[in-house]
Amino acid sequence: MARVIKVIVPYIKIVRPLNAVIAGCAVLLGMWLTGFATPAAYGAVMRNAALLVLAAIAATAYGNVVNDVLDVETDRVSHPDRPLVTAAMSVGAASLFAAALAVLSLACAAAASLFHATAALIPLALLTLYSVYLKRTKLLGNIIVATLTAYALLFGSLPHPGTKILFAPALLAFLLNFCRELLKDVQDADGDRAAGFATSAELPRPLIRLLLILAGCAHLAAMWTPSLVLGDFGMVYTGVCVAAVLPLHVAWMMLAVRADFDKYTGRMGGILKAEMVAGLAALAADKFILTLQRQ
Repeated sequence: MARVIKVIVPYIKIVRPLNAVIAGCAVLLGMWLTGFATPAAYGAVMRNAALLVLAAIAATAYGNVVNDVLDVETDRVSHPDRPLVTAAMSVGAASLFAAALAVLSLACAAAASLFHATAALIPLALLTLYSVYLKRTKLLGNIIVATLTAYALLFGSLPHPGTKILFAPALLAFLLNFCRELLKDVQDADGDRAAGFATSAELPRPLIRLLLILAGCAHLAAMWTPSLVLGDFGMVYTGVCVAAVLPLHVAWMMLAVRADFDKYTGRMGGILKAEMVAGLAALAADKFILTLQRQ
């Protein structure tokens, strides 16, 4: 048993399970918010929901594995505990695992619908392009990853007309993840430089700080749009944002405005991830209360 666990653990670790599960939750939440997954539509719809959640989890895991396969040299400096660096898993095994995850994602999406099979190709192609080329660019790679994170919220509900209520939350997800990707580049700067990669971390620190502040302020202004401007969500959403999302947002922005913000990239990244989860919780709580009121 111990030997089996020793073999399995690197496969779990390399996919970054928390990130993958968050992506799956975003897909399911998007379907629920747009009315796809209602009590009157269990059966085929719930089957499709399970398939699309699994497709999103597999696609996210694929991106993480491919990223590690291509970043072994940078990870030796920035993330020395990762499975490929510690030799807990071989590059060959990781490459086969990535291919299997891509096939799984496409197969699950195709089992749901031909449309979603096509929709699943987009993140897989962009994740590959990102890992091979775009990660070594200034800002473009960050924008791609942030866009894909927002896309997860839309993926399950497409092409349902009700998807339009998710556009504002997707924009909020994009802004938070753009900030998080900038911070990750700064955090990994030494490893990327050692491997000869020029990422957003090579931009002047004042410019990076300015981008973080601008994106953070845009998110702060747009946070209230889904409920107070568009009316797509109610006061429960607003209340959760005030109680949970806003304090987290202020916490990382107070660090972002510091001249030495680059000393706090790990802490800020953790707060940003917590804020993303709190934002999803705000949407879910609003939908849950509305559903109870209608019963």
